[in-house]
Amino acid sequence: MRKLLYLGAVLAGSAGFALAAYGAAASPAKPRPSVTAMRVEQPPVIDGALDEDAWQKAPAAGDFTQYEPKDGVPMTERTEFRILYSDEALYIGIWCYDSEPNKILARTMSRDDYPNEDDFVSFSIDPFHDRRNGYMFAINPNGTRFDAIINNNAYAGNSWDAIWDCRGKITDKGWFCEIAIPFDSIAFAPNNSTWGFNIARTIRRKNERGRWHSEGRHLSTSAMANAGEIRGLEGLDNVTKWEFLPYGMGKYQHNNDTGNGNTLGDFGGDISYRLAPNLNASLSVNTDFAETEVDYRQLNFTRFSLQYPEKRDFFLKDSGIFKFGPASRRSRSQSSTPFFSRRIGLTHSGHQVPINLATKITGRVGKYNIGMIGAMIDKHDGIGSQNVFVTRISRNVLEQSSIGMISTMGDPNSDKDAYMIGTDFNYRTTKFLTDKTLRASVYTMANFDDDTDWNYAHGADISYPNDLIDAGVSFYQVDEEFKPKLGYTRRTGIRRFGSSFSYRPRPENIDWLRKYHLSYRNSIYTTLDNDIESQRHSFYIPYLDFESGHNVYFKIEQEYDKPDRDFGVSGGGVVPAGEYWMTNYTLDFDLRDAGLINGGFGYELGDWYHGEKQTAYFRLGFDPTKWLNTSLSYSYNHFELPDTEFDAQIASGNIRINFTPDMGWSHLIQYDNVSESIGYNTRFFWEFQPGKKFYIVVRQNYGDEDRLFSLRESEFVVKAITTFRL
Repeated sequence: MRKLLYLGAVLAGSAGFALAAYGAAASPAKPRPSVTAMRVEQPPVIDGALDEDAWQKAPAAGDFTQYEPKDGVPMTERTEFRILYSDEALYIGIWCYDSEPNKILARTMSRDDYPNEDDFVSFSIDPFHDRRNGYMFAINPNGTRFDAIINNNAYAGNSWDAIWDCRGKITDKGWFCEIAIPFDSIAFAPNNSTWGFNIARTIRRKNERGRWHSEGRHLSTSAMANAGEIRGLEGLDNVTKWEFLPYGMGKYQHNNDTGNGNTLGDFGGDISYRLAPNLNASLSVNTDFAETEVDYRQLNFTRFSLQYPEKRDFFLKDSGIFKFGPASRRSRSQSSTPFFSRRIGLTHSGHQVPINLATKITGRVGKYNIGMIGAMIDKHDGIGSQNVFVTRISRNVLEQSSIGMISTMGDPNSDKDAYMIGTDFNYRTTKFLTDKTLRASVYTMANFDDDTDWNYAHGADISYPNDLIDAGVSFYQVDEEFKPKLGYTRRTGIRRFGSSFSYRPRPENIDWLRKYHLSYRNSIYTTLDNDIESQRHSFYIPYLDFESGHNVYFKIEQEYDKPDRDFGVSGGGVVPAGEYWMTNYTLDFDLRDAGLINGGFGYELGDWYHGEKQTAYFRLGFDPTKWLNTSLSYSYNHFELPDTEFDAQIASGNIRINFTPDMGWSHLIQYDNVSESIGYNTRFFWEFQPGKKFYIVVRQNYGDEDRLFSLRESEFVVKAITTFRL
C-alpha cells in the first residue's frame, strides 16, 4: 500500500504539471515601454528634493499597473520617474505621490535590509541589454539602500555592495527619492545606448504592488527578459579600471577559561582590475573577515548534517556566476552541491583558517559567463598549507537558457588530492503557452580523491512556476562516496524523487480573501537498490492569504524514515534504528507586514520516531521608529520518548539602532539550552563616505557547567576599509 502511495505521489505531481502546462490560459505579451535619459553637465544634488531644472525638463515615465491585489489595473496612487546621466553617473528621480501622506510607512534605515515592511521602490537595470543579467536596487522614504545581483533573470542574493547614493523625503504630496549610481560601480557595454530597465512600487498599508512594465504577476521585477528600456545613453565610457580596497585591523581576544589573551594588528586588502567591460580580476592579500556577521544558531533533529550560509563578502560577491544546476526554489534542497564557498577558510566546525592569498576572475565575455577562484589556505590542525581552485564557465544559449561546466581541485582539510567536475543545462522561457514560465534542468557531477575511485551524482528538474498553478517534478541520484571536498553533500547513496502541485485561485466574491492555496508536495528517497529509505508528503489545506496582509496555513505531513543505525539529536535523545511512520499537524499564522508588530507564530504536534514531539514558536518584530528596529524569535521543542522526556529550546534577540542610513549599531543575543550558552555579538557600522567604512565588533560567549552568565571568551575588533579608484 505504501509503495502505491510512493508511486501515486510521483504520478500526482506529474499530472499536476501536465494540468498546468495545458490548462492555463494564454494572452499576448505586452509591448515594451521605454524612457529616454537626458544628459546633464551639472549633476543634481542628491537630497530627495528633485527641485533642479533638469528633473523638470527630462522626459517623464510612469503609468504603473498593479500585480497585487489586482492584475493589470492602474495603481491607486500615481508614480512617475525620470532619468538623467552625466559622464560619471546615472541619476534616477522618482515621484511617489500619495493621497494620504501621513500614512506612508518608513520604519527602517538599515543598510542591506530589504525594506519589505515599508513603502518602497525597487528597480532593476540591465546595462548590457542581454535580457538576462543586471543589478537590483531598493529604497524606502528614509533613503535605505538595498542592492543585489541579477543572474539569468533571477535574484542572486544581496551579497553585492555597490558604491551609490540615494536620499528620500516625505512631503504633503507623497514621498520622493533621488538616486545616483556611479558608472564606476557597475559593468556596462560602452557602446550600448539602450539598457534594460524595470521599476516597481509597493504601498505597504494597502498591501498593493505595481510595476512600470508587467507581463504577468508571476514574473518578478528582476526578470530582465521581460523588462522595459532606457534609451539615449550616448557617449558612455568606462571611467576606471583599477580599484584598491586596503584595510587596517586591530583585534584583542581573551579566553577566561585559560586566562590567555592576545592582541593582533594586521593589514591587507583587495585589488581589482577591469580586464574587459564586464570581466574583473581580483587579488586579495591576507584576506580578513573580522567584520562578518555571526551565524544564527540551529538545532538539529535529523540524522543529517546542517548547512550554514556563506556570509563573507569576498566569496559572496559575484557568487551567482558559480551557481550550478536547477534554479527553481523546489530544487534548492538538492542533496549535493559541487561548490560551497564556506569550505574555503572555514573548518567543518566553523572555525576560521587564515587565507594568505586569494584570486578571483568573474564576469561575462560575449555569451560566456566566467568564474574562477584560487586560494592559498594557511596550515592548520597538522595539515600543511593547501591550494584550492574552482572554475565555472557557462554559455548563454537560446533566449534565456545556458549550458556550462564546473570543476574544483584541492581539499582544504587534507593533504590528499581531490578533483570534481560537473556539467549542467538550464532551460528557461517566459513564452511557454505564449506568456507562461517554464524551467527545466539536467546536470551530472563526478568526483575523485586518493581514498576513492570516481563517484557520480546527477539529476533533472522541470517546473511550471506560475500564478494560478505552480507545479514541478524533480529527480537526483548521489553515489555512496560522492563527497566533493569543496562542495556540500547532505545524503549519499540515494535516489530522490520529488513532485509538487499548488492551485492558487483568487476569489472575486470574497472581499477579505486575496487568494488561497491548495498544495501538495513530496520527496521520496530510495537506496541505490530502489528500497524506500524515507519519504515525506505535505498537504496544505489550505493556505490563506488575506486582503489585510495576514496569512495562515494548516499543514498535514506524513513522513516515513528507516535509519539503519541509532542516532542522537540536539537535546540528548537517541533514536534507535528501525522503520517509522510519523504524522504531524502544523498551524502557522503570519502577521501583516504593515503592522507595528510583525512576524508570526505557530504550533506543531505529532509523532516523532518512537515517541511524540510538540513545537511552539514565534518570530516577532517591533519597529516603533525608524531609529530603532527590534526582533525576537523563540522555539520550544518538547519530546516524549518511551524511556525519557526532554526539551530543546533556542532563542535570539536583535536590536538595531539606526543613526542614519549609513550608520548603525546592531546587537544580537542567542541562547540554546542544548549547549547551555549565550552568544552576544554587537557590530557598529559607519560608511562615513561612499566606499569608506569603519567597523567595531564585539563577540562574547557565556556559560559554563555552573553559571549561565559566566563569560568564557571575548573578542574585540576595530577595522577600517577604504576604496580608491583609478
